[in-house]
Amino acid sequence: MKSVEKYRSSVLELVRRGAEETEHLDEASRVLARSLQDGGVLHVFGSGHSMLPAIDATFRAGGLAPVNLLHDPALAPWEPTRVSRIERLPGYGTAIAELQDLRRGEVLVIVSHSGINPVPVQLAEEAHRMGVFVVAITSREHSLASRSRHPEGRRLLDVADVVLDTHAPEGDVTIALEDGTETGPTSTILAALLLHSLAIGTMEQLSAAGVRPPVLRSMNRADGDATNETVLAPFRGRLSREP
Repeated sequence: MKSVEKYRSSVLELVRRGAEETEHLDEASRVLARSLQDGGVLHVFGSGHSMLPAIDATFRAGGLAPVNLLHDPALAPWEPTRVSRIERLPGYGTAIAELQDLRRGEVLVIVSHSGINPVPVQLAEEAHRMGVFVVAITSREHSLASRSRHPEGRRLLDVADVVLDTHAPEGDVTIALEDGTETGPTSTILAALLLHSLAIGTMEQLSAAGVRPPVLRSMNRADGDATNETVLAPFRGRLSREP
């Protein structure tokens, strides 16, 4: 189990490095708290495996209630060949933004490990034009080591208002087995940690302002269904995958 221990150590070290994002988390949390106080919702997006942290933040017990997943089935992780082609398609991210109910003053979190493909970058650019505050969850190391596929060479970290760096390594591998096989992915774990940290920081900001945070409870608790119905009521019609 030597390799497993190395992997665990690598993950824990990267989690510790996440403390470097505290200032950026604070900034994004303040903006999101103001947006929620003004009646906005949080939008989240990811493609391929970057979709998983976005899904995990949606209708999550202990998570924020007003979270809208920008979901495109063509970008689901179980269709890797299709995702690879579509994520590189110029204009597709712009179209995704245009088809959403994105409102000025709201916040959009875009998760992309590399941040070099046109879809997340152009989605961010179009959201900006709509007056939406964009938070990127990405790996600076991987992004800067790779050539951008955006028509003008931009990366997600170039166009976001705030960048939350996962610190995941280039190629998303952290260890090598004795035969040289590279493995040990971390980007999903680290992105989920940052996205939940953003939500918790926002809850703290709201609580400090005297506003009860709109947080969901587990549906497997006795009062879960009733509590969630009340919490979700103000946001009905604006959230995808509504329960």
